[in-house]
Amino acid sequence: MPGSPGYRGPLNKITNDTVPADHTRKDVVSMNGDTPYSAFGLDLRAEPMVLSVPEINDRYYVFQCIDLFTHNFAFIGTRSTGTEAGDYLFVGPGYEGEIPEQKFKKVFRSESQFVTIVGRTQLKGKADLPNVLAVQKKYKLQPLSEFIGENPKSAPKLNWIPLNPEEFGDARFIKYTNFYLSMSEPFHPQDTAALKKFEKIGIVSGGSFDSASYSPDVLNAINEGIKEAQMEIKNKAENIAERVNGWNMLNAFGTREFYKEDWLLRAAAVMVGIYGNDKVEAFYPVAYVDLDDEVLDGSKHRYKIKFTKDEIPPAKYFWSITLYNKRADGVGGYMIENEINRYLINSTTDGLKYDVDGGFTVYIQHEKPSNEDEKSNWLPAPDEPFYLVLRVYGPEPSALDGSWEPPGIVKNDAKK
Repeated sequence: MPGSPGYRGPLNKITNDTVPADHTRKDVVSMNGDTPYSAFGLDLRAEPMVLSVPEINDRYYVFQCIDLFTHNFAFIGTRSTGTEAGDYLFVGPGYEGEIPEQKFKKVFRSESQFVTIVGRTQLKGKADLPNVLAVQKKYKLQPLSEFIGENPKSAPKLNWIPLNPEEFGDARFIKYTNFYLSMSEPFHPQDTAALKKFEKIGIVSGGSFDSASYSPDVLNAINEGIKEAQMEIKNKAENIAERVNGWNMLNAFGTREFYKEDWLLRAAAVMVGIYGNDKVEAFYPVAYVDLDDEVLDGSKHRYKIKFTKDEIPPAKYFWSITLYNKRADGVGGYMIENEINRYLINSTTDGLKYDVDGGFTVYIQHEKPSNEDEKSNWLPAPDEPFYLVLRVYGPEPSALDGSWEPPGIVKNDAKK
């Protein structure tokens, strides 16, 4: 709703970024700066919605579709549906109207009435931005009724709950949960038993919340349980995947079937980088520590990563390395303001210098390097702890099966 921290625009309307994300963007943690976003929400209560895309054969693109459970239930894009133009239909739970499936390249069914769609269109350097904007203008979203030439349908007005993030850390979170549960009926059979248990503390679809209706002991128990759960999620987030050369080889996003009822993994994935793609779409090794297993901290050390020719990330489309602080919740965070406005190094970085063997070295430190070659490959770090996300878009088999390993981050002369 307007006024919320992550508000971009009304539901059922595409909003396109006209510039890549930078340090000013705090919509969600670990945003990328390689692909200006076309992000929007669907409200499927009244009727299905149609997303139409043009032919796109000169760059990578993807529309990642996420339900209220943060399941990636659908993908549209270069890898999943190809480069040709197409119309795609999204249908909400419980919809009983006629669906003309023959008119669409694919029909996707969501578990929730609200859907978040994150579109990403590859930017090949600063001079390429006008081309990205031209592609974005061809993305189109419309109700099914409008698509087939009928009068649009309308849904009842929603009484949104004013958002206050401070309430997420205590029993008041229940009112938000109850609201969004009402947008996810009928419930998946996998969740029935758990939801029945949750009723004991007032978690009920469409229910209200009044702290006065709880005894002090019960309210205290709920609040203590929330603290314990948040710590457990944080611990999982910091150890969310197999660690290779200091990198967490993240594979934590997917469908309901992917999670196999591992709700802790799902919650930790949200903490590390909500709205991450499935591994087959984009592989996200994340580094919180260096090769010595010490926390990355720009106030204590300079660092470097040397990629030999054979260690360059094996990507069908492109790769990037982006640096973030941890100011969101102590685990995830945002890009950092710096004097050269560089937030990442990727396949298309202007002036990236390669070694004679075809590899390259990335220099990560707070101060600008004095060596000219190092300046070209400098990724500015904050004067505080940070983490790195290595993105491999369209990972090749060697990235998927684990035979490729990213090189470790090593200290490059400790500071006094």
